[in-house]
Amino acid sequence: MFLEFSRYFFNYIFKGKNKQRLLLLAAFGLFISSFSLLVLQSTMGGLQHKLVKRSKRVMGNAILYLDNEDMKFARKVNGFLEKNSIKSVMEYEIELLLRNEKYPSPVVVHGIDENGPIPEFLKGVYLTDLVIGGDLAIKINLVDQGEKVRLISPSHVDSFMGDIPRTTSLFVDNIITTDVPEIDSFHTWTSLSVIQNLIRKIAVNRIRIYGEVDFKKLKSSLYTLFGNGIEFKTWEEENNTLVWALRLETTVMVFLFVAMTGLVSLCITSGFMIFFGKIKNDMASLWIMGASKKRLERVAMLFINLLSAFTVLAGLFAGLVFLYLFDHYGIDVMPDIFIDRKIPVHITMKGIFISAAIPYAISIFFSMFSLNQFKRQVDYLKHVRTIG
Repeated sequence: MFLEFSRYFFNYIFKGKNKQRLLLLAAFGLFISSFSLLVLQSTMGGLQHKLVKRSKRVMGNAILYLDNEDMKFARKVNGFLEKNSIKSVMEYEIELLLRNEKYPSPVVVHGIDENGPIPEFLKGVYLTDLVIGGDLAIKINLVDQGEKVRLISPSHVDSFMGDIPRTTSLFVDNIITTDVPEIDSFHTWTSLSVIQNLIRKIAVNRIRIYGEVDFKKLKSSLYTLFGNGIEFKTWEEENNTLVWALRLETTVMVFLFVAMTGLVSLCITSGFMIFFGKIKNDMASLWIMGASKKRLERVAMLFINLLSAFTVLAGLFAGLVFLYLFDHYGIDVMPDIFIDRKIPVHITMKGIFISAAIPYAISIFFSMFSLNQFKRQVDYLKHVRTIG
């Protein structure tokens, strides 16, 4: 029976002289809604994913803060990480003042242990003296590779010389670009021995972890083995404000799009009210022939569900094909000042689920509303008597 009803509904909506153009518009609206919602989330997610990936590539996926800054303790912790095949880098991070002639700038200096592994972005770069970001080089009067600069530590002074801040002169080994403006403007890298000579202390206060691991399990193991001498923070915890802002941006954009998608509900409601009004006689005829009212309503609702699901899935399929072509054959659409000139694409299962669930839920809700209105307004017995 369901197949006969479905064929009847399908022909009435999509074929013949009396085809329901308003319902066709509603179906096309659902198609566009799922298609656009998937494209919106995937392109926005691509931009955000690239930003986070670039930052993690430099700053690490997690950071271990060492309270006592003891070198032996740091090597012990780092040895545990290496045994578990976790890539880690020991360093001493400190805020200093970088000066080129009469142009100073506050900087965050990373003194990296040259005897251990170094981050991927510094592979092939000499850490004999100083490596600085491109934006920082511009800030201190366009300093170039090979020029001498001075690192000044206001928090470390030599009292026998009248509390003069300690300084060290270094050559600029390399100027790199990480494509993260906040890092390129304030961060520099050098060997750990340079910082230890400056502060007159053999110490390490950071261990950066690179790569995705089970951070909950790792955090529990570290606190169990090494007690309160460490503080563990993932990149997301360290940059919780940025993570919150990115989530808010995605939520607001999806909410605004969903609000616009709600306009499709007007077509759905109006279309089905007109549709049910036109098939009222046919439904009454089927009722007279023995089909129960509940069965007619159940079959109608099942057909609406299948039609909505098929339309939404067709939109998702079209969206995935479009994103694949856009990702592989897309052109550079952004100006030169942007890091990503080609809009990146990042498809997630969560994005696919939201793109399918929201249009489908809107369709089913307003379809049921229309069907319930029809049920309240129509009494088959009275309708048959009126016709008679």
